[in-house]
Amino acid sequence: MKGKTMIIGILLMILFIVIDQVTKMVAFKYFSLLQTYKCIPGLFRISLVENTGGAWGLLNGKMWFLIGITIVSLGLFAYLMKDFNLKTNTMYSICLILIISGTIGNFIDRIVLGYVRDFLTFDFISFPSFNFADMCMTIGVILLMFEILFGATGKKWS
Repeated sequence: MKGKTMIIGILLMILFIVIDQVTKMVAFKYFSLLQTYKCIPGLFRISLVENTGGAWGLLNGKMWFLIGITIVSLGLFAYLMKDFNLKTNTMYSICLILIISGTIGNFIDRIVLGYVRDFLTFDFISFPSFNFADMCMTIGVILLMFEILFGATGKKWS
């Protein structure tokens, strides 16, 4: 059964990576760089950014360092996959799917383009532009923290 859930997990990762790449491609094809397109005034806009750094533009221009960190992270995620099982370890497995998908989505941009394509921006808070991969990673990390603190994974590791 674990093999079947692994295949489902890999297919979900591929789906999320495709969604990330397609949304970036569409945004950068149909909108102009450094222009703002208000979707919901005061709430949400599209604003294209070529991010050569990490989260929030940190380590701007340190592409090789970011690529190295990503490779190390993917190695760690591969190790963490030993406990992957959507049936018996559901929340942990969903977290890994989200985190790995987001990591690979932005890694593809870094390798192919030399920057990460960000385009979604909230107006109601001071927050940098982001993309679908960033959403996957953020949601995955937050859920994993709760799972480790309050869920079955945390009980198993303590």
